[in-house]
Amino acid sequence: MALQMALLLTGCGPATKVSVAPDFKQGPEQEAIYIVPFVTTLVPENFSDAVFNAYVDDLNDNHTLTNATWFSIIKEELKNVDQQWLAKQFYITGEIWSYIENAGCCSTELRVKARLQFFEAGKKEPSMEVYIPLESFFDHDRSTLAVERDRLAARLAREMTVQTIKALRKQH
Repeated sequence: MALQMALLLTGCGPATKVSVAPDFKQGPEQEAIYIVPFVTTLVPENFSDAVFNAYVDDLNDNHTLTNATWFSIIKEELKNVDQQWLAKQFYITGEIWSYIENAGCCSTELRVKARLQFFEAGKKEPSMEVYIPLESFFDHDRSTLAVERDRLAARLAREMTVQTIKALRKQH
């Protein structure tokens, strides 16, 4: 357990990985960028909802760093969206999975994995993919599971926002 704690404190934990297609155009000029509600697998609903809501709010709070006027949620499942309309849009999909709470007598480790996929207008395959694994560890004497779950959700949303803003940043 001491080794895990040392690795977490020294930043040797899992790192965000970004894959970008060679023809990806950074900072698309589009009034709205659409976000599809995230797919989740075995993730507490309050956790995934907190991540998604904070991510969309953070993007809209920082939209001036991009060429988008706003980030809008697609309320329907993608299969029910007009595919001709969707093909003309820049949109983002996401997944959250592998949420684990590994509790012991005195401490708990939290882990989660997430992925964002960026689809450019006119493309059926994602032009960019961001994989984000996060870990957290806390002592039961210093915090609670509810507090640490909220912190991890906020960290995940913040990392998603950072990576999205990097991809969509205005070109000068």
